[in-house]
Amino acid sequence: MFTIGVDIGGTKIKIGLLSGGHLVKEKTIETPKENVIKKLTTAIIEVAQKEYIQGIGVASAGIVDMEKGLIQRAANLPVLEGVPVKSILEETFQVPVIIGNDANCAAWAEGEIGAAQSVNSFICVTLGTGIGSGIILNGELVQGKNGYGGEVGHMTIIPNGLLCGCGRRGCWEAYASGKALEGKIAENELLSEKHYHPKELFKQYKHQSSCKIIVDHFIDYLSMGITNLQYVFDPERIVIGGGIIDSGDQWWEGFINTLKNKSSIPIDVQRARLNNNASMIGASYLAVKE
Repeated sequence: MFTIGVDIGGTKIKIGLLSGGHLVKEKTIETPKENVIKKLTTAIIEVAQKEYIQGIGVASAGIVDMEKGLIQRAANLPVLEGVPVKSILEETFQVPVIIGNDANCAAWAEGEIGAAQSVNSFICVTLGTGIGSGIILNGELVQGKNGYGGEVGHMTIIPNGLLCGCGRRGCWEAYASGKALEGKIAENELLSEKHYHPKELFKQYKHQSSCKIIVDHFIDYLSMGITNLQYVFDPERIVIGGGIIDSGDQWWEGFINTLKNKSSIPIDVQRARLNNNASMIGASYLAVKE
């Protein structure tokens, strides 16, 4: 049985052909500024080729209406707001399509075959262009009345702080996301001249003072948000994934040490096992779950 998993992010879209949660083939494209669905459809066809697929699962950043199959709001994907992704893809491919929030899909995957197997209550935080989370309490996904459950990236950590993409100020996402790191790089004349990307920032963390200052601040803000989640939900485990975790070898130890100093209660934090494929894998599971 083959399924298609899609992960639509603010900067790139990942499309995978999967069988039983295992990735058979994948393709990555830059997130287009226009004609997103047309280009997505073309990429799906290339990945699926002649394989028979039983469903398509789409994970997207932002507030997703799973019932209507559209993205209600996405600070990093305004071009897709209100687009009926589900109905368009179902009409094109004639298979069931489900669309869900990317962090919720990642949480589902980590719970099925990743770092949260056999854990009944956990939070999966995804660090990418923005910050998202999937919250599983007593085996149930927390979505909230209007689908905003788990939007932890927009909890305020600095009152009247930096402007966030959502229009509010002081959001966690404005301080501990990939976009936040890019902003700090742009403010540093030396790093911006060298066209640094967050990956280079982490690589030079222990070797260059300007990089160390930025990453230390990132670690501090990340720890602050994780500690808040621990105090509010007291889950069995918190799993951290997303694109930024790919550079975790450079900063994870420092993060754990900082976290221990901020929390006075036991906290179990682990790196995601499925790395940056979790949302895509989780979406593929949900595609055939209904």
